[in-house]
Amino acid sequence: MKLWKPIVSFLLIAAMLTIFQNGKRDDGNHSKAVPLRTPDASRQAVKVFEFLRKNVGKNMLSATMATVDWNTNEAEWVHQHTGKYPAMNCFDYLHLHSTTNRPNYEDVSVLEQWWKCNGLVALVWHWNVPVEQGSKEYAFYAGNMKDRRLTTFDISKAVQEGTYENQVVKADMDKVADCLLLLKEKDIPVIWRPLHEASGGWFWWGVNGPEAYKALWKLMFDTFQKKGLNNLIWVWTSEEGDMDWYPGDTYVDIVGRDSYNKTNEEIASSYQRLSNEYPGKLVALSECGKVSTMSEQWQSGARWAWFMPWYCRSLTHDLHSEDFMGTAHRHADKSCWVDAVNQSFVVTRDRMPSLK
Repeated sequence: MKLWKPIVSFLLIAAMLTIFQNGKRDDGNHSKAVPLRTPDASRQAVKVFEFLRKNVGKNMLSATMATVDWNTNEAEWVHQHTGKYPAMNCFDYLHLHSTTNRPNYEDVSVLEQWWKCNGLVALVWHWNVPVEQGSKEYAFYAGNMKDRRLTTFDISKAVQEGTYENQVVKADMDKVADCLLLLKEKDIPVIWRPLHEASGGWFWWGVNGPEAYKALWKLMFDTFQKKGLNNLIWVWTSEEGDMDWYPGDTYVDIVGRDSYNKTNEEIASSYQRLSNEYPGKLVALSECGKVSTMSEQWQSGARWAWFMPWYCRSLTHDLHSEDFMGTAHRHADKSCWVDAVNQSFVVTRDRMPSLK
């Protein structure tokens, strides 16, 4: 007759356990609602980041790297041979230092048109500085690079107030910030990947160790916040075994890896290590060349947020040249792209939603 009491108690306990378990449910490191590092990020930047986050493990975005001429020629080459445009196009402020014979970075119409077509805009900066104080020659390579113009620019002094190097980096940051502000004014979010491949030691921003590098990254981040650049999604590029170079979760939204001439096993291992080392961060194949196909990478468990083969200028410098019809791309030939766009998990521009 009094069986109802234990039954009610059992049901109450079961309900409490259900509530507790639901409260602790975790859908995986990458699916948590992690805010952008930029305070008060723009609506468009938030939408892009959320789109990338929700697609991790389900889809992989395709991307191309513009030639240094500030164009979408690589994307046009992919379209020429596959009928599809990549979802993302990356541009470079390589010649920002030059006053002559450089792209007009103030003209953002190419980027604006790409964004209007639902494509994502990314930017990298091969940061040229004087090869030495007072020189009119510029370079971004340093260290032991052979057959390259090298700079002796000292990054450790670049973060010290009052030094020549500090004056240079501040002036250059102002220049690039002005260019990025033009995109903010157009409500265009930017996947921003500065100071890449630092621990490799071949760029000036990586020759004096991780502490000076991290200080420069944070100086840029703080400078851009003060200028109101809330349309940026910050990507830090990792090399192998360089966790001590990581600027910190407060300053990074996405972790990238640049990989060239790697086997499928090496690519899969690289992806797994980055995912383990930076839990909660999206992981992207931010540059690649001569790697396994996307179908092979996906099957081996490498679920990058996006992949981006580097450009082949000799092939895509001129849309109207005979070279443009060629299929033997230096970093990802026609067969690689055909494989990619025929995978259901690879997102091309025609499958992109409007994130405006």
